[in-house]
Amino acid sequence: MADPTDFVPQHVRDLDVYQPGKPIEELERELGISGAVKVASNENPLGPSPKAVAALPAALAQLHLYPDAGGFALRRGIAAKHGLDLAQIALGNGSNDLLYQLVLATCEPTDEVLSHRCAFLSYRLAAQVAGRPFVAAPVTADLACDVDALIAAITPRTKLVVLGTPNNPTGSVITRGGMERVIAALPARALLVVDEAYCEYAAAWPEVDHADGLAALRADRRVVLLRTFSKIYGLAGLRIGFAAADPRVIEVLNRVGRTFHVSSLAQVGALAALDDDEHVQRSARHARAALERLSAEVAGPAVRVYPSLANFALVDCGRPSGPIYDRLLRRGVIVRPMAAWGLPNHIRVSVGREAEMPRVIATLVETLAG
Repeated sequence: MADPTDFVPQHVRDLDVYQPGKPIEELERELGISGAVKVASNENPLGPSPKAVAALPAALAQLHLYPDAGGFALRRGIAAKHGLDLAQIALGNGSNDLLYQLVLATCEPTDEVLSHRCAFLSYRLAAQVAGRPFVAAPVTADLACDVDALIAAITPRTKLVVLGTPNNPTGSVITRGGMERVIAALPARALLVVDEAYCEYAAAWPEVDHADGLAALRADRRVVLLRTFSKIYGLAGLRIGFAAADPRVIEVLNRVGRTFHVSSLAQVGALAALDDDEHVQRSARHARAALERLSAEVAGPAVRVYPSLANFALVDCGRPSGPIYDRLLRRGVIVRPMAAWGLPNHIRVSVGREAEMPRVIATLVETLAG
């Protein structure tokens, strides 16, 4: 009998599989424990936007109807909030969904998707799923985007340059000048995709120079901005994000997007959350305070906590992190091992609730010292 996967194209066989963080319920069931803390998936520990939660019940009675395929009300709200035109906005199931659409909509088979070695794994996966080449430029000694190396990796085949700022998993940012240099180096046929999933957290660090994707979009039509409601707005379970770009790019995105792919509840929740500035500011302040405490208290001869402007921190354990990850799990603290990023000595620790952080930090310190 022939192998049932013989029909699968080689580029699909070669795909890396994205591994999400371990759920609390699964860990507690496996180990027979209770009270586990998950600081692995960069979720907002303060929960969803209260305005979103309040808006959702009224929408339940309409679940027998298909959602607005054009997402008019939400797109109008996003455009008004950010000073954009309605034609510059597209919706997706989180910002990742839109990145996959961008690859499908813009890349010929030989076109390259370019990022750097410590970028979010989905950038590579979006190219691989479509069978497009992915190029990872070297990073700096601090694991941040090396702008010079990135520019050197641009070729006539480069179609999309994808940069996260703040970047997941390092928490590092692109400076304003760095982004201007990348844009200046773009081939005429290429787009710069700026992933700002964590940009609202970066706003809590006004003293740090970091690029503004909206300003870059206004200055150059080749910039595509991706944002999400999953992080600071706390709506990860609804899966919704948006792209902002030149209307011609949005029109092409809409050609490859699936009909009715953003649910009614997601649109209602996101529209309500969009105006929840109090929740956003409180979440950003909480993340900065938690990261400052984590950086101050997690220490050791070979341990390093990398600076971060997001709601997580990358920690170099100074030795292979697999055994450390396992010991943390057995003590009920779920972090994210970073071997899949080519960082076998590192873990990523998300911000937890205020009452959880002392336990998270103490468990980290004790485990790293063991």
